[in-house]
Amino acid sequence: MKQLLFLLILAQISFSGYAQSGYVRDAMYDKYGRDHEKKGEDWVKNAMSGKVDPEYKFPLMVKMHNTSYKRGEVRDESDITYYVNNAANKFGMRAENGSKKKKEDMLIIYDYIANSMIMLNETDMTGMAMNLNAFMSGDAIAHRNQGKADKQETNNDCKKTGKTKIILGYNCEQYVCVNKDDNTRSEMWVTTKLIFDMSKTAGRGAMTGLLGYTRGVGGMMMESEFYKNDDLEMKMEVTKVNPNENTVVKTTDYRFSH
Repeated sequence: MKQLLFLLILAQISFSGYAQSGYVRDAMYDKYGRDHEKKGEDWVKNAMSGKVDPEYKFPLMVKMHNTSYKRGEVRDESDITYYVNNAANKFGMRAENGSKKKKEDMLIIYDYIANSMIMLNETDMTGMAMNLNAFMSGDAIAHRNQGKADKQETNNDCKKTGKTKIILGYNCEQYVCVNKDDNTRSEMWVTTKLIFDMSKTAGRGAMTGLLGYTRGVGGMMMESEFYKNDDLEMKMEVTKVNPNENTVVKTTDYRFSH
């Protein structure tokens, strides 16, 4: 779990414009490589050895607006655009944080066939590919490959409420998912006309539950509210959908460092 959290930190670093390969390599080496020099160096090389396809095609685009809360007040807002290829088991994401003055042109692509995370700096046309398996134990990899739900997912009790509404032209049904162990609750509106499979994302926690696919529910979330101890912590709403997207990302246009 610590390794997965570190991976998410690296992704956040990339959105902040600091994802030069040397910087990230040094960060990983400081985190894992100092105690066991040779073993740590080999691990860093493995982590930086993600496979990259010449191009990635995405036929679906979904834009979401996320709002986080603390003690009933808005803490942060952000917009995330996802480019999805369900058939190829790949998706890309571009985030924009409304609280930041500087806008960064960063795109992250998750390739779950190659188990790679490709970080692309669209400003200076540089790229870096991470091997997701390097951040997981052998047991975790086997668990993922077998498609097993994690403990948090299996403890969720999801039920339809019978309520329906139209969101962006899509008929949606309301679900309420409760996890008594964590004292959390998600109230979501789901459409089965779109599929955005986020069940294999590396992260965990509130955001993962809001990213479009819940094991056992199916379809894609169009709106969701997440509560912890009955306090609203996060809200998500899909603001735009293009099921005929034709985005093509050519990684051959980028300079990769290894």
